Amino acid sequence: MTTFRYVLILFLFTSLYLPKSLAQTNRIDSLIQSIGKLEEDSVKVSGYIDLGREYFDSDLSRTIFYMDSAIQLGEKVNYKKGLADAYNLKGRAYAQQGNFQEAILTFQEALKFYQEIGDQTGEANILSNQGSIYFRLGNSTKALELHFQSLNISERLDNKLRIGTSLNNIGTVYSKNNSTIQEALTYFKRSLQVFEEINLETGMAIAAMNIGEVYFLDLNYDSATFYHQKALKLCDGTIDATFPLTQLGEISSQLGNFQDAYGYHQRALDISEKLDAKFELTQSLIGLAKTQIKQQDYRAAISSFERAKTLGIEIDAKNELVDIYENLANTEAQIGNYKAAYENEINAKSVKEEIAKSSTEKKIQQLQFEFELDKKEAEIELLQKDTELKNAEVFNQRVIIFASLGGLAMFVIISISLFRNNLSKQKANRLLQIQKEEIRIQRENVVSAYDKLKSTQAQLIQSEKMASLGELTAGIAHEIQNPLNFVNNFSEVSEEMVDEMKEELEKGDYDEAKSIGEEIKQNLSRIRLHGKRADSIVKGMLEHSRSNAREKVPTDLNLLANEFLRLSYHGIRAKDKAFNADFELEVDDQLPKVTVVPQDIGRVILNMVNNAFYTVNEKSKTGIPDYQPMVRVKTKKTKNGIELSIQDNGSGIPDAIKDKVFQPFFTTKPTGSGTGLGLSLSYDIIKAHNGELKVESKEGEGTEFIISLPLK
Repeated sequence: MTTFRYVLILFLFTSLYLPKSLAQTNRIDSLIQSIGKLEEDSVKVSGYIDLGREYFDSDLSRTIFYMDSAIQLGEKVNYKKGLADAYNLKGRAYAQQGNFQEAILTFQEALKFYQEIGDQTGEANILSNQGSIYFRLGNSTKALELHFQSLNISERLDNKLRIGTSLNNIGTVYSKNNSTIQEALTYFKRSLQVFEEINLETGMAIAAMNIGEVYFLDLNYDSATFYHQKALKLCDGTIDATFPLTQLGEISSQLGNFQDAYGYHQRALDISEKLDAKFELTQSLIGLAKTQIKQQDYRAAISSFERAKTLGIEIDAKNELVDIYENLANTEAQIGNYKAAYENEINAKSVKEEIAKSSTEKKIQQLQFEFELDKKEAEIELLQKDTELKNAEVFNQRVIIFASLGGLAMFVIISISLFRNNLSKQKANRLLQIQKEEIRIQRENVVSAYDKLKSTQAQLIQSEKMASLGELTAGIAHEIQNPLNFVNNFSEVSEEMVDEMKEELEKGDYDEAKSIGEEIKQNLSRIRLHGKRADSIVKGMLEHSRSNAREKVPTDLNLLANEFLRLSYHGIRAKDKAFNADFELEVDDQLPKVTVVPQDIGRVILNMVNNAFYTVNEKSKTGIPDYQPMVRVKTKKTKNGIELSIQDNGSGIPDAIKDKVFQPFFTTKPTGSGTGLGLSLSYDIIKAHNGELKVESKEGEGTEFIISLPLK
């Protein structure tokens, strides 16, 4: 159960409005009366904004109405501070309604005015709000960009509240990707430190439970318990307390402390039921059921899962439903209820398919949103140019009128005026032609962008099977294990029934023997069914993984190096628990993107990093005192392109064989530990990219492989 808390954004996404209290109604009436008596327009603008804030929790349409009034009046008197605040509140109202496109456009107007008046706090606020919208839309890259911009401004202002908020939000975006989970932990800890400095208990609690969640996923139960207990002290009794309580219950059950585990789970259930928090209650029931399974109380676990299932269906919590169905399938199988186990297994698969379909639709909606946003911005620009053209026409008409009136006084003046007016018309016509050409180009760009959107949508749908390969690989062991469990269970039961049938035959009770034979036949049919299911899973995985597309694309080498460095380290750790080595990644932040085939370059990096970890691990086994295995990966921009190096402090390569390392089938590893093709293939891949791969090594000190690639 992973539920990182994305908190402290400056507006809440919810469709529930609170009813107006009597005090609020009196406040609104007072504001309306006072606005009618005000004479200064700028003060009226502020009054409209206050009135819009009063309606924000109860009637968003009224909030937008009063913000439009404030904007209209603010533009009349050029009151930029009021315009900035009005656009900000209007954008928040659109976001609250789920109208994200209008929210982004409105926030952009607010940002423009905050920048004009030099209000950096307001600017940081707007950037954070926009980042929150893009995160909701699934665009993590854009969300990170905006949150980092907000963080930079907040750090310049030394605004601790905004710094802590941005750090937590950045950590939350990073936490959505397993490859950046350690970066998420770093930002969560920095956020906690900042909130502790200003003693903000809400921020401290959220940051602490996010840290606890990271440690929980890493199976570091001591650290997870410490931070969840810290969060619980700050938010006990609130809806946020259900999250650390549930995970503390699961941790206690993993450690065998079942009395403590049930205590935590009961507290989480009590809070959820008291506050009628159905989502939190669903998660609390799942945690309780897993503890009951740990204690082998399967009947109670099934009861808890069934209750959680009812709630999950009611609130459409798909990820929780997958967890529930899969656990129900395993638990029902444990007590021999194979029919119910199979039905839950089918339900789990159905919900997974719904999630995958929803993910595809969400990506398409995101592309559509960005296209519509670009189209809207283009329309606004066209309207602005159209207004400029109309103003130019009005100006020309005034020139003609004044020239005609002047001509009544003197013919010479009329001639001069007509001559000047003619020149003005020519200039206006040239300007008009230029602007018409710009409008035509912009319209063509909009049409081109739409065509690209349709093409991208088609490609996205076609490649969705490949996009799900990572999920398929991560879950394949579990998917195959379920039908194998059924095969093993039915085989064992059938074996016992054969012995029973022999006994009945020996007794001469042929009817009973035939009955047992029929049951054995049914079991064999079930074994064949689940065997076919396992076979279909494997075939599906193989079909899913077929892709020969290898095309060069602009690639961020820093991200590629980070991904495959961590992939190599954790892959070796998974195979050899005794393996231990340090690694560092030193990247050039200004490194430009390089056009390569990312799969091939990733393969090269992975091969050489694997070799580096292998050699430092072998050296560490020799027992050299104070030796610390270390692998460093560096990137930098050079005069002719970019350079990536993989350096280790292993045993090095002797000069006698240094020239042979790129030859096919040459290897220094023991028989069966390597093919000798890795460096040869890596060399060919780099050459195919018009690059260079070279090696520098000192025997006994270490080795460095250097990859040089051109930018184009």
